[in-house]
Amino acid sequence: MRGVPSLGFCLMDRREFIKACTVVALMQVLWGCRRLPDFSGAKVPEIAEFEREVRLALSRAKGAFDLVQVPMPGPLEVHGASPVNRFGMAIDLDACDGCGKCILACMQENNIPLSSKGERDAGRFMHWIEMHGGAPAMCFHCGNAPCEKVCPTGAASHTPDGLSTMMYKRCTGSRFCGANCPVGARKFNYVDSVKEGLARKFNPEVPLRSKGVMEKCSLCLQRLQDHKHAQMATRPGVEWRGSGLKTACSEACPKNAIIFGNWLDQDSPLVQEAKHRNLYVPREIANLDPSVVYMRGRR
Repeated sequence: MRGVPSLGFCLMDRREFIKACTVVALMQVLWGCRRLPDFSGAKVPEIAEFEREVRLALSRAKGAFDLVQVPMPGPLEVHGASPVNRFGMAIDLDACDGCGKCILACMQENNIPLSSKGERDAGRFMHWIEMHGGAPAMCFHCGNAPCEKVCPTGAASHTPDGLSTMMYKRCTGSRFCGANCPVGARKFNYVDSVKEGLARKFNPEVPLRSKGVMEKCSLCLQRLQDHKHAQMATRPGVEWRGSGLKTACSEACPKNAIIFGNWLDQDSPLVQEAKHRNLYVPREIANLDPSVVYMRGRR
């Protein structure tokens, strides 16, 4: 992982020690304590295979959501929530052309495996982003997330900064969270993707998940952590707001239709754009305080 400090604690000052502990904790969240997949002798798919699968998924896009208008997200109403940070996204329906570049970028950033032939034939994909009516949809990172309430192990949890996350080391594959997601944003790993030759490690900072765990959009948690640690190292004492940060999908969008930012920062591009637009979410989650919204029109 970039910027991971040496674990020779006796050589560290207090600030470096705290930073190292934070990074180790993040690695536990992302990597977990399950046995990591072994690449030795496994077939690694070509990039072209991922591109073909995205095109196939686009040809089988799901129907559009029934959208309802909502106000701009505000502070999270959960215990321990940050008073200054709540990260999320707005997807501009007036700009998005459904090209699918966000899906491919997400797969590469987060090492999302190809789907098995049986799943593809059934129109199911491991993609964390799917097209609904020509618009990208992922986990909406609800502030009042129903998935988190039914997880028996605490694997599905919320960060103070507004991210609905997965701790893979705790996930036992009950799939309760997936059943309780109103928009079906969570995906279950039914197969050993490495053994089946479906996985490729594009990004060394993100682990390959093992068979039997739930996966979902993390709003590129690893990017947020890298950005935060970089600021801690270069601008100690300055409050971190995530300024200038982008997710893989927002970075890859050729139409700039996906805007990532901090809902509690008035200078964030997300707030600056969203305050002039009409905001919408799927009807099923309108009362769940989502951090990811759609926007169209102007006010």
